[in-house]
This record gives sequence, C-alpha cells and structure tokens, in this order.
Amino acid sequence: MWLFGLWLGASGCADGLRPTAAEIRQILKIPQARYPLQPQLVKTWTQRDLVFEKVRFQGRYGDWIPALICYSELARSRPLPAILCMPGSPNRKEDLLQPLDLLPRWADRGFVVVSIDRPYHGQRRGDLRKQINSKGLAKVWGEYAYDLLCTLDYMQSRDEILSQRIGMLGLSMGGLETLLVTALDRRVQVAVSVAGQVDWEAIFASGAWKRLLRGVDLQQQLLEQGVAGEQAWGEFRRQYPDMEAVQARVLAPLIAPRPLLLLCGLEDPYIPPEAVRRAHRQALPWYASQRREDRLEYWLQENVGHRFTPAMQERALAWFERWL
Repeated sequence: MWLFGLWLGASGCADGLRPTAAEIRQILKIPQARYPLQPQLVKTWTQRDLVFEKVRFQGRYGDWIPALICYSELARSRPLPAILCMPGSPNRKEDLLQPLDLLPRWADRGFVVVSIDRPYHGQRRGDLRKQINSKGLAKVWGEYAYDLLCTLDYMQSRDEILSQRIGMLGLSMGGLETLLVTALDRRVQVAVSVAGQVDWEAIFASGAWKRLLRGVDLQQQLLEQGVAGEQAWGEFRRQYPDMEAVQARVLAPLIAPRPLLLLCGLEDPYIPPEAVRRAHRQALPWYASQRREDRLEYWLQENVGHRFTPAMQERALAWFERWL
C-alpha cells in the first residue's frame, strides 16, 4: 500500500550541521501563537467498557481539526496515559479503527488513544498537490506540525489524560511526523516511528525516491529525463533547498534522552534499511552522553515491506508500556 502519498520535507541546514528545534519551527513557518481550542463533541458511543468520541477543535482560526478518541471508562474516574497515533498518507484517522483495530486494542491496554485527520486528508477538504504548488512545501509541512501541536494542547485539556504522560506513534508519513513533533515539543515523552525514518541521501541512492515522491512534478520530470541517483538528489536539493532538516538523522538527536523506538521492514520499498540505521547511529551519542542508551532502539523486521505488522505492534505497545 502506498502510504506516503505526496509529500516532501523542509530545511535549510548545511551538511554536518544540526538545526535546533527553534530553527526547524522557523523553517516550517510554524506560528508560536495558537487560537482557543473551542472543543466540540460531535458523536460518542460505547462498546463494552470502551468509550469512543468524535470531536473537533480549532487549529488555525476557523480551521477545525477532526479527531477520534478511544479510552476505557476507567479514565472517567482516574486519568490515564495517552498516545497520539497518526496513520500514513492518504489514510484517515478511521483507518486506525478499521482495518487496523489499533485504537480499541490499545485502549484496552490502559491508554487514551487519539488520532486526527491531517490537513487535506479525511474530512478536511483540499487538494494536497495544489496546496504544495500554491503555498510551498515548507508551509504545508508547517500546517501538519501546527495541527499536531494543537492536538497536544487539546489532549492536555482532557481530564481523562495524564498530561505529563503523552506518547506518539506514527505510521509511514505519520512516522516522520512523530519524529518531527517529538523533536519540536517535549510534551511528547515517548515516541515510536514506524517506516517513517526518511533519509534523503539513502532514499535517492537506493532509488526509493521514484516511489516515495510520486505526484511531485520534479519527480516525473527527472524520470522522463532518465536522471537518477546523486544527480536526482542534487536537482531536488536545488529546487527544494529546505528538504534536509526534516529527516530522521536530523530529528532523532533532538529527541534525546526521551525513549525512541524505530521500526521498519527490511524490505520496505520506501525506507531503505540504511536510513533507519543512520538515524540510530546519529542519535546514539546524544543518548550515550546522558547514559540513556537503553532509551533508543531500532528493529528491522525481515521479509517485511511497508507495513505495521503484528510483531511491530507488540514491540511498539511494549515500548509504551515500559516507558509511558
């Protein structure tokens, strides 16, 4: 399944330099100010002892973020830790209900589980490609991140949630968002990135960019011209000079010393194994400097492509149960 859809990262950092979280926020044009959430309950229902809610709250002025929440009725008497879960692109928040069934299963294990539709996905109208062409890559990425920061605000406002015990899980595009948001906001205490460990050099060297960047005009132009490898990467860097900051080996060190788990299939057609290893390698010294090496792990599952397998799900859940 093609989960990434149309997307690119953004940065303006030179090779060998690690931008700060503040610099990344500036690159992505993420506003510091946020509007009142004005949360509204849209629908609620129960299954066994689980409560499901569809809610919405304000992101940018007049732009409502639709969210899906699942938690045990136990949370009404005492707050529980929470996990913000993001699917891939073009997936919707409801895909974490069916077919993945993740929200109720993890709510059964004692977490409040929250997911939203990112801009131009699910209930949120708009053509992503047109938005990128009109606004630019960095601004669209900033919109994604901004909405997730607003979601953290909303989660902290809920009586059912322990506001100091929030984790984040992301799949594919959501896996990259997990790295980005956790790097930008220390309210995320524990992170699991699944098949979102983007490393542009590795992606262009392996040829994965041909699949990963489908829908981007430059990708099609380069394919038609027979351009590949390092030359293709050079063209993308020239046209999109802000690509380098939003990649795993840049973001992962900013997460230290908070627990970070990187999961990916060894046969993933979008994320080369070297991208995962490089992210781990770049982050490890930052964990080691604080004697927190046990808080950083990666696992490449053999004979698995771009998927969140049951074995990965168990590892992710165990990670949250251990650290959150």
